[in-house]
Amino acid sequence: MRAAEQAVCVADVSLPDEPVVWVNEAFTRTTGFSAADTVGRNCRFLQDGLSDLGYDTRAPAARIRSIIQSRSAGTVLIPNRRRDGSVFANELALSPLAGEDGVVRHYVAVQRDVTARVQAQDARDAVRAEAAELSDHLQRQLVPHRLPDVPGWQLAVRYHPATREDGSRGEVSGDFYDLRVLPTGRAVAVIGDVSGRGPQAAAATAALRWAVRGVLGVVPGPAEALRQVAGAVHDTLDDRFATVAAVQLPVSDGTGGPAAGLSLCLAGHPRPVLVPADGPSRFVGTPGMLLGPFLDPDLHEVPLDLRPGDHLVLYTDGVTEAASPTRELFGDERLLAALDALPRTGSGADAGPGVDAVADTVLAAVADHVGDGPTDDLTLVVLARSPR
Repeated sequence: MRAAEQAVCVADVSLPDEPVVWVNEAFTRTTGFSAADTVGRNCRFLQDGLSDLGYDTRAPAARIRSIIQSRSAGTVLIPNRRRDGSVFANELALSPLAGEDGVVRHYVAVQRDVTARVQAQDARDAVRAEAAELSDHLQRQLVPHRLPDVPGWQLAVRYHPATREDGSRGEVSGDFYDLRVLPTGRAVAVIGDVSGRGPQAAAATAALRWAVRGVLGVVPGPAEALRQVAGAVHDTLDDRFATVAAVQLPVSDGTGGPAAGLSLCLAGHPRPVLVPADGPSRFVGTPGMLLGPFLDPDLHEVPLDLRPGDHLVLYTDGVTEAASPTRELFGDERLLAALDALPRTGSGADAGPGVDAVADTVLAAVADHVGDGPTDDLTLVVLARSPR
């Protein structure tokens, strides 16, 4: 041990205060403290004054005491002070040394200066924290801070960006949603998903969201609006593609009659589910072409009949493509089954569950299917006509 390149010291843990009884030359080169400076003292003197400088010495010191008291081996990262006052990150490997009688009276401590590694990790952590802050900022720009009230309609939104295997937030989402009330006596609800992840996908998503929002105000009907958007974002999306569902909502006059003028257009987006107050759930809408690859996509606007007590559930593919631990997708059938399990009380203004209950039912079913696994971006928009 005397010629070892790494710093080594031996402490007698059978004596009061567990003093150092031997150090090698590498210990002196690493710490600046000679054998005469060190022998007879507890190694905690290497942390003197560091807590006053903001270093955490309490937790690693407690870990060292626990290792020694249990007479086990272990590694601890602890800040140390050199004789010249400089501080280094010490990776301390502790091993018990038993005598011939099997009793542990000494501990060998091998020290390694890992300051460069710790600094690199701190730098990586700082970059990740900055990236996470940027992602959070970008994520907030993809959705409205609050949704306007639409006379005659109830709305529930659930917006869950992707998670990683460890449960932490994934990269910034490509999902978005919006709701705009127009002066023409109609409103338009939009939900969409841009392929890819990260800041570039977020920038493309933001461009798409604002293009949709702008065109809706000047172009009648969701199908024509999405055709105009397709040309506007063709270059912006580059090699990405987007799916969008747009629902035109007539602003209610309060009569509670059929909602004339209600229509749906799908640009490559999953078909929404109509949940009637007194019948089985079913998919509605006519699939259309994706936005991005095509300058003039083939899109279809279809009328909908949403009566009191009915719900329309729009969602991104993070719902149906949510995977179980065995990689089985949630799928269309589970979505319909979850919605059909909702309580039904027949048609009427007060029939059926509320929009929040519908949204939460879908989320609960997806969460149960996924378990503790990662999830993709998941967005839900549930619409229902307000009771009179």
